[in-house]
Parts: sequence; C-alpha cells; structure tokens
Amino acid sequence: MDATTGPSLYPLHRTKTLHLVRHAQGIHNVEGDKDHAAYMSYDLFDAHLTPLGWSQVIANVIA
Repeated sequence: MDATTGPSLYPLHRTKTLHLVRHAQGIHNVEGDKDHAAYMSYDLFDAHLTPLGWSQVIANVIA
C-alpha cells in the first residue's frame, strides 16, 4: 500500500480502516474439495478447524 503523507480527498479522522480476513482451513474445506456437495451438509455447518487451520490462526496472530 502507498503510505503518502500529502493531502488526501478525505481527512484521516473521517475515514475507517476495514480489515478483511478469510477464515482458516476447516474440515468443510477439505471435504468440499473432495466432493462439492459436502458444502451443503448439515454436519459441516459449523465445522471445526483442521490442524493446518490452527497453524494458519497461530501464524496470523503472531504476524
């Protein structure tokens, strides 16, 4: 991103920063890669994170 310090269209006190973060890998992601219909499974509605997903969370918190 460009970190210019010159004049801008909107004053900083009138702007907000929006951070978009994708969730870490869940069991539904793994099952969905195998069979796309798995995304519609009620059992995977609130899927838990995979070990890779937990690693992604830890890496994001430390970063």
